Amino acid sequence: MDNLMVFDNDAWRKTGESVQGGYEEINEEIVRRFGILFGAGEIQQGQEVAESVVDSSEIINTLSGGGVSTVGYAEEEVEERSSGGLLSRLRDDGDDEELDSAHTTNRITSLVRKAALGRLTLPCEIEGAERALLVLAGPPEYLNRKGIERGRKWLEEQTGSMEVRGGDYPYRGAGFVATVILLAGVTNVPRIKELQQVAIEAQDNLDEIREESDENLDELVSDDSDELESLF
Repeated sequence: MDNLMVFDNDAWRKTGESVQGGYEEINEEIVRRFGILFGAGEIQQGQEVAESVVDSSEIINTLSGGGVSTVGYAEEEVEERSSGGLLSRLRDDGDDEELDSAHTTNRITSLVRKAALGRLTLPCEIEGAERALLVLAGPPEYLNRKGIERGRKWLEEQTGSMEVRGGDYPYRGAGFVATVILLAGVTNVPRIKELQQVAIEAQDNLDEIREESDENLDELVSDDSDELESLF
């Protein structure tokens, strides 16, 4: 197995909700994340080309080191102008366009932080992740190289990894800007440690049950007076 991408159902269930009852919402979350992650390199006819292309090789290289992976996601709704260009809420002069460019960069870096520090498919500490992949999706005018580079740099600092890849996925008509972060080779995962402890306790209990069962069988078939030959 090259890599294990984990989704912790218990971490996503609402209080009092059964696993089955939360399947629909959980499946939507999975589709939302992986739809962007695996769709980023697919270029359709008439679709804008990404400034920093994320193709299948980037995903493969991120996962190829093995281990356990988790995925983060964050999005923000935006207005989209059919004419393209940066949205100006105040004036249409050059200074305002520069302000919008800075706002676009800040939005991207904010979404990267929310995706990495928010609800991951497998809750864990991102520090120590061996590799990471960042994908920004949304209308082209809301994506810029500076924001992606800043987000990638922040991920490097937080994870301590030098294998952090990043790119964009122009998605006209989306109505939102979204960030997907794939963290591979995570090691500080409380949930896995908890499950390992449960497994250890279960194994200990099983050993005790087997030992007790063997003792009960010995008592059942034993002949204290030694007058019968052993049947077992």
